[in-house]
Amino acid sequence: MKRSVAAADRTVLLPSSFAWNSDARIVSDALSLVPALPWQIAADHVRDCVTTDHRPENLRVLILPPYVLEAVWTCHTTLINAAGDGDQVHLVRVLPDYLDAVHDIDLQGLIEALERVLAVFTLDLPAARQFVSHLALGLGAGPERRAALDAVLAAWKRAGVAC
Repeated sequence: MKRSVAAADRTVLLPSSFAWNSDARIVSDALSLVPALPWQIAADHVRDCVTTDHRPENLRVLILPPYVLEAVWTCHTTLINAAGDGDQVHLVRVLPDYLDAVHDIDLQGLIEALERVLAVFTLDLPAARQFVSHLALGLGAGPERRAALDAVLAAWKRAGVAC
């Protein structure tokens, strides 16, 4: 996954599936356990991605400031380091027990869920921008909007995001 942080706010299209909401909930719960500011920023914004309406047509838009994306990347890098070589020992001690007891996943499962969140946050596709424009302008459904949605759904599926 290529790490890229834009200088401007990002308009992010969010899936509404049960699996996506589960990933976002697990990630936000786990990140909120670490008191460092980047972790709290990441946890709060990922928590904003969760919805209770899991209909596929209920896609939502999130405005993501660049500092939030940087915070999420910081968490990802730290978790990768903790899983790989035991660096960040305090994380390795706290997170696995919590993840196993509350979410029935391990540290690698958390990293995979976080990578799916990052895949959604970093999707930069002309079709996604086109679909968001159609939503924002209140344009009706049509072949152009459907093609844009299909392209977004295909990109999410390639990234392992349930939609």
